[in-house]
Amino acid sequence: MTSLPETYHIVGGGIAGLAAAWYLKRRYPGIRSVIYEAGERLGGRAYSYDDAGLGIRLDNAVHAIISANRFMAAFVKKNEWIAKVPFLDMSGGGLSTSAFANRGHILKSFCNTAPEEIASPIKRNILRQTFPWTPSVRKVWFSGQDLSQRIINMLAGYADEVHLNCRLNKIAAQFGMAAQLEFSTGQAEVGSRDKVIVALDNLSCRKVLDIIPLEHNQIVNIIYQTSQRIYLPGGASLLGVTGGTVDWLFAGNGLLSAVISDYHAQENNLSGLAMKVWQEIDKIRGVNSAFMPPYKAFCCKNATIRQDEGNNLRRPRNALTSYPNVFIAGDWTMQNYPCCMETAVRSAIRAVKTAVKSV
Repeated sequence: MTSLPETYHIVGGGIAGLAAAWYLKRRYPGIRSVIYEAGERLGGRAYSYDDAGLGIRLDNAVHAIISANRFMAAFVKKNEWIAKVPFLDMSGGGLSTSAFANRGHILKSFCNTAPEEIASPIKRNILRQTFPWTPSVRKVWFSGQDLSQRIINMLAGYADEVHLNCRLNKIAAQFGMAAQLEFSTGQAEVGSRDKVIVALDNLSCRKVLDIIPLEHNQIVNIIYQTSQRIYLPGGASLLGVTGGTVDWLFAGNGLLSAVISDYHAQENNLSGLAMKVWQEIDKIRGVNSAFMPPYKAFCCKNATIRQDEGNNLRRPRNALTSYPNVFIAGDWTMQNYPCCMETAVRSAIRAVKTAVKSV
C-alpha cells in the first residue's frame, strides 16, 4: 500500500470514515481518499448482512433518522417519513402522541443514557433541534434491513480506494509527523503532503493514539421473525414504550424489532430477555401467543459512549491529535452532541476542514 501525492488516508469504514471520503470528493475533488477498514464490511455500527440463522437480510440494528438531521435526512424520501410517533405507557397511562410529554424517553434513545444523567449541553442541542415552533422536523424514519443498500454503499462510492480486513496496529512517526501506517496486512506510507483521518470508535482509537478513555453504555436489539406483519396499537409501525422492559418497537413486513437502550443486564441471558420482551409485546397487542417466533437477539456492549456530564467533558473539543497531520472523526469526538449518524457526519466534515487548513 503506497500513497500518491495529496492522499487522505481514512482509517475506519464506518459512517464517519465514509462521510469523510464523501465530503472530500464533493468539496475537494483533487484530493485522493483511501479507506482502510478492519472488518470484512463497511458501515461500522450501521450495516446490513445476510443472517444465516433466520435466512434473511437484516440490519445489524435499527437506526433512525429525524428530519431535523441536516445531512442524514437526504437519504429519506418524502413519503417515508413518519409524522407522528405514538407512545404507550404500560403502567396504565395509555396511548399518547405528545413528543414533548415523552421527551425524557426520546432523550434516552438519542443518547443511550438515562435522561436525568445526560449532559446539559447535549440536552439543549437535542431539544433545540427536536422541539422548535413547528413539529415538521420531528418526523422520523427508521431502517428496514436496507442500511447498506441505502446509505453505506452510496457513501462508499466516493472513496478512490477501499481496503477491507486492514486493522491499524501502529502509527509510525518521523520528526513528529505520522510517516507510516502499519496495518495487519502491510504498510501505507504517509507522504509529506498527505493527511490521516482516524475515524475509529473510542476503544479502537486509544490503541493507536493518545486518547482519553470514555465509558460506554449497552444497547440490546431483538428481531422477531413473524409469519405476518405485526400491527401495533393504532396501526403504528413505530411505537415508543414506557413502563416496561422494551423502549421501542419497529414493525415491518414479517419482522418486529425491539430495542432496549441503556441496558443494564436485567436478565442473565438474552434468551430469557427475548421471552420477557415477547410477553410484553403480547400484552401491548392484547393477545396470548402460543409460542415465541424465531428471533435474533444481540447486545452491543459498547454501543455508544455514556453521554453524561463527566464523559462529555472528556470528549475531544476539536479534530486535532498529537500528530500535526493526523485528525480524528467519529460521533464520540463531538463534545456537546449526541452520538448518532448525523453527528458522525458532522465530525467527518470538521476533520476534513481542519486537515485542509493545516500546514
